[in-house]
Amino acid sequence: MVKLDLKDKKLLYELDKNSRQSNSEIGKKIRLNKNTVNYKIKRLENEGAILGYYTVIDNSKLGYFSFRSYLKFFNTTAEQEEKVINWLIKDDRVSVVSKIETIYDFMFMIWVKNVYEFDEFWKEFKRKFRKYFWNEKVDVFTSVYHFKRRYLSEENKIESFEFIGENKIAEHDKFDLKILRLLAKNARMPLIEISKRLKTPPRTVAFRIKRLEKNKVIQAYRVNINLEKIGYEYYKLNMILNDFENYNKLLEFSKNHPNIIYFDRTLSELDFEIDVEVKNRQELLKLLKEVKSEFHVRSVEILSFKEYYKLELLP
Repeated sequence: MVKLDLKDKKLLYELDKNSRQSNSEIGKKIRLNKNTVNYKIKRLENEGAILGYYTVIDNSKLGYFSFRSYLKFFNTTAEQEEKVINWLIKDDRVSVVSKIETIYDFMFMIWVKNVYEFDEFWKEFKRKFRKYFWNEKVDVFTSVYHFKRRYLSEENKIESFEFIGENKIAEHDKFDLKILRLLAKNARMPLIEISKRLKTPPRTVAFRIKRLEKNKVIQAYRVNINLEKIGYEYYKLNMILNDFENYNKLLEFSKNHPNIIYFDRTLSELDFEIDVEVKNRQELLKLLKEVKSEFHVRSVEILSFKEYYKLELLP
């Protein structure tokens, strides 16, 4: 556990809203000088509370959509499981890999431009590792709402949120993709560093980033927090509703709740999927009781997310 004071929480909240803003800008908002902000960020990184910074990219504007896969290992050793996970991490087609518990052991997402690309990937993956897992679930991941971590803030107002998916392709070229791939790995990478790596003047890079932001290809810059280090737990609630007319009401509830951080839309048997970050299981059950009583939920599948092995929202 990393001890957080009020300023630390406000700092994490600002990084979650926009991890690319400067330390001076953050300092003005939380009333600390730049050097103190720098010290606090370094401490949180060194103590493992901050794992990195990622860019929220609307891949649908680049012509991609996603498949999400849940899998359960079968009669495997730790070395065999590590082999599977490492293969997924190293594959450029895979953008997200995470460890989960309860029904499945891990999840990954792959961005593709058509179903045949996924079919080729899936056959390759099964040829290599089919003997290592026995339960699998594959869904088409159509879109997601990203909500800010308002539980870190004293503010009650609803912040703006990101919506990824179901959009028309935006104008972009190979140079834009090079910029996006760098920012996907590190949203706080300095402009000068991007310029050096791409051997392009900073002014040109800055212009391209601004255009990607304006066209909503880049939706936000966020922080990857080690929740266990700050005393929080991450759960995913997959629901089937009795009455689909409650769908929009449940969506509004999700937007307003400070502990709900994602709402996923998938082509699957599920009606509603939300991701929550809470202090303990008691908080989770309290939230779940409220949802069940308000929105007539028929069934709930609870997945416990433990950590991200990979979090880069671009293939």
